[in-house]
Amino acid sequence: MSYPWKSLSPKDSFLIQQNCFITDIDKKIITFLYQPIIGSHAYSLYMTLLSEVDEHTSRSREHLHSELFSLLGMGIPEFYQARVRLEGIGLLKTYMQEGTDKEYVYEPCPPVSSKHFFEDDLLRLLLLDRVGERKLLALQERFSIQKRNQKNLKDITKSFLSVYDFSENSYQQQGEISQNHSESGLQLIGSQQGNVPQIQENSFDFSFLEQLLEKEYFSEGALTKELKKTITVLHTLYGIDEMGISSFVLRATNLETGIVDRKELENEVAEAYGRKGSSGHKVQDKVEKEIEKTKSKSVDRKAELKKSGYTEKEIKLISMSERFSPIEFITDIKNQKKGTVTANEKKLLKVLLDEHSISPAVLNMLIYYMLVIQQKPTMSKGVAEAIANDWTQSNVELPEQAIEKSKQFVGEKIASAERRQEKRSTATYYGKNVVRKIEKLPEWATGENAVHSEELLPDDVQEKLNERLKKFRDAGKAGDK
Repeated sequence: MSYPWKSLSPKDSFLIQQNCFITDIDKKIITFLYQPIIGSHAYSLYMTLLSEVDEHTSRSREHLHSELFSLLGMGIPEFYQARVRLEGIGLLKTYMQEGTDKEYVYEPCPPVSSKHFFEDDLLRLLLLDRVGERKLLALQERFSIQKRNQKNLKDITKSFLSVYDFSENSYQQQGEISQNHSESGLQLIGSQQGNVPQIQENSFDFSFLEQLLEKEYFSEGALTKELKKTITVLHTLYGIDEMGISSFVLRATNLETGIVDRKELENEVAEAYGRKGSSGHKVQDKVEKEIEKTKSKSVDRKAELKKSGYTEKEIKLISMSERFSPIEFITDIKNQKKGTVTANEKKLLKVLLDEHSISPAVLNMLIYYMLVIQQKPTMSKGVAEAIANDWTQSNVELPEQAIEKSKQFVGEKIASAERRQEKRSTATYYGKNVVRKIEKLPEWATGENAVHSEELLPDDVQEKLNERLKKFRDAGKAGDK
């Protein structure tokens, strides 16, 4: 199963850098105007990233993502969703440096000004869709100032030269200092205007819309560039086609002037699609859909596994094998055993993935089988490749199939032990040797590679096997007397 957040690991490091000042006014804009759109998780992530930046260096120290997940109380999917929401709306830039270990660099960006926000069709409509028209007007008023009547006011502000003496020598000296600073590779931090999210929409046919409007005596020059942008945003947010848009445009058109009131058009559409439960699709969070899809698949899969007779412990193990990469899986097991992953084991995992066509989830089951079931301190290359070959030839493609194969190995080992015990018991009791054919186990499942624990066997099967072993042991003791 492939998820968009699959490449992100709690052990990946990151640092935060700030290339511009983000003021208290910017934070208020993000709190009141952006937060309803991006949600509380994305808002918390943004503010947390800002708080980690050292005000003297404009950067943070290096952190692990696991620390950030713990601080925010988020898992990987929720964190990834919050991050890409910030990226998509222009509040965050993310960089990744790949090498021996991945490192992310997060750069919080300033928001647009409140004036720019309310003048931008996309941002205004997104906010309208979240809070409604009444709250939108209240927010506009909150970020507005009352203009003073300046009719009787005279501007008596002094100019620069009327206040300060200008020295040409000091100016040249200052220029040399500035040049030296720029040559040092340092960059001055300054204010920066935020960027609005852009929509590149080519699916709307404006030629067809013009044909529809011509039949209604629509003014030829009324379809302005600004109006087209608004229509594109409405089409993207609500999925309205050309026929639907034409009816809304006509309703928002002034019959005397032929001019379309864009605000009226937005309110008409929002009223029809935003608050009446219409089938308009609005803006959809792609990661949210992916999270819901994976949750649904996970529930269905667990139900299917339970129906197939797998225990809760086995289902949990299967789920973990599908969620974690092999290196994360083996590291977690080694940590629990107070060990470390060796360099040879890391190379072995790469070989098994690249050359043996074994899936990551099945490889995780192989790791579990060797380190937990067989209780080996490290993975042996020869044994691991032998198991991988056997599983590949047996068409083991899912972790539950690997469990069945492991149970089969364990069962065969126990059955072999029973047959040996029965053979010894029979020879002593009857006073002669009985030659019995014993099925040969795979080489990697015998001898020093034999199974030490049968943890994957269900309790009822284990109990029956123990009773049979006790019976054979008792029979052996009776024959020795």
